[in-house]
Amino acid sequence: MKAILLVRVSTKTQDFDEQERAIYEMAIKDGYSPDDIIPICEKESGIKLSEEERAGLNRMKELIETDNAINCVYCWEVSRIARRKKINFSVLDYLINHKVQLVIKEPSIRLFKDNGDIDEGAEMIFTLFSQMAESEMRTKLARWKRTKDAKRKESYYTGGWLLYGYKVDEKTRKIVPDESAAVVEQIFNMYLTGKYSYGSLAKELIHTGIFNYKLSTARSMVSLILNNTAYAGLPSSSNGYNKLRTEGNVYPAIVTLEMIERCKKIAEGNVYKAKKQYNNYYFGKGLLRCPYCGGTMVAKKNNNTYHCQNCDKGFWIQINLVDSILWYTGSMIYLGRMTSNNDEVRKQYQQQLENYDNKITTSENRITAIQNKIDVIEHRAYVDGTLSINKADSFIKELNDKISEENKALNKWKNEQSAVKQMLIDIESKVTGVTLETINNIKDDETRFKIIHEVLDYAFIDKLGAYQYNISIYPTLSEKPLQFLLDTKKNKAYTDLRKVKGINRLQEINCYEQRFKPIRDKQKNREYNVKYCQEHKEENARRQREYRARLKALKEDKK
Repeated sequence: MKAILLVRVSTKTQDFDEQERAIYEMAIKDGYSPDDIIPICEKESGIKLSEEERAGLNRMKELIETDNAINCVYCWEVSRIARRKKINFSVLDYLINHKVQLVIKEPSIRLFKDNGDIDEGAEMIFTLFSQMAESEMRTKLARWKRTKDAKRKESYYTGGWLLYGYKVDEKTRKIVPDESAAVVEQIFNMYLTGKYSYGSLAKELIHTGIFNYKLSTARSMVSLILNNTAYAGLPSSSNGYNKLRTEGNVYPAIVTLEMIERCKKIAEGNVYKAKKQYNNYYFGKGLLRCPYCGGTMVAKKNNNTYHCQNCDKGFWIQINLVDSILWYTGSMIYLGRMTSNNDEVRKQYQQQLENYDNKITTSENRITAIQNKIDVIEHRAYVDGTLSINKADSFIKELNDKISEENKALNKWKNEQSAVKQMLIDIESKVTGVTLETINNIKDDETRFKIIHEVLDYAFIDKLGAYQYNISIYPTLSEKPLQFLLDTKKNKAYTDLRKVKGINRLQEINCYEQRFKPIRDKQKNREYNVKYCQEHKEENARRQREYRARLKALKEDKK
């Protein structure tokens, strides 16, 4: 006859030699020869794994079913079979059905009596110790969890993946910010300016070389970072919006909870905010608000007007006149900032220059890398002969297209960098100074658009009467609006000085600029009308006669 030695330890650091030696001696004492003893030794969890996942139990069952000579299983203690009573009971039933003796060393248990009957006392002790083994493990798990939770609160690393911006200190085993923490802080500061969406911020980080991911991955990272309360030292909220996790590592704060909440509000506002990338730069796009519903007014290209699409009380107003007064106001405020000794404005421009330097360097490196790839492909195709000419030409064409795109972006950033440098020079120049003429000489619509949106927050337009409107423009960081009267019939803007003593009149502002011309061609329309009248002269004459006859009949009826 043969016997199985069932040995199990939970971790790789534990040794099962002592267990195996003790039950081996029991088997020898019971009369089994060394050749008839089959050891099954496994390092596996007795609580986490199911019965089907336990390699030791599966091996035991396989041997019992294939070798009828096996009639006994030896084990150190009940918990070495499993820590879950359900598994223990299943194993017990299996051994009973196959008439295989079970011998436990601690406590001393023999399942069958010498006459082959089940020992009810042994079965009861087995059940009791199975319950104790499971209860003991639940207690241990609860104690481990409390210990881990206490360590988490002190920022000790307790396992698992780490958030971007953190690392584990090798000496203290605490979670501390790493060099990427500055990037996390920069992401929050950039987003709080209100100039970025998740996608545009991700693009900016890629262009400056901070992120080296594809756009979709970078955007997901930006979204997760800006919405995760773990960066404020609170439980992680990465499981979902406003669903805080109660488990996991607790991280030292890099930002404040207020910053995260403000970022969430900006993100909600961006859903309804007008997009800022388009071919025609309408200065009021994203700034103008409807006085009735508060919605953002949009530009209508076919008739060059702004209007509100959210309510039925909206009106239409000319783009040229509104954009003219916005540029007039924005240029005045911008001029004041540039001529004042404003260290904060200087820092902003210097930061923009650093960003452009990073973008240009990253773009140049990409162009160099692509060119190196082309050199390798040409060498493989024309020197080594390991690549077909057709494939090489296809690859090179694709790479050249990428170089062209990078060159376009590189030229754009160099031009914008030059413009910012000039603005910085104008700010710091005390000899030449900056005049209104300098600002008015800016003819690039994109630059003027950026200036307006930099110094203005929003504007409301109210209709006073036929062709008469009032526009209230709110500069950034100001609660007091600048108000102007607009006459859309005469295309004129006025400052209302009627309440000022000694003046009592409207002062005209010479700011009107026709940037967008009507799509309708008046000359073509006139020619079409003349042609139509000539072709339908007789029909029109008949209609006029019928109309006069009807009027005459109505007059006679009244008499």
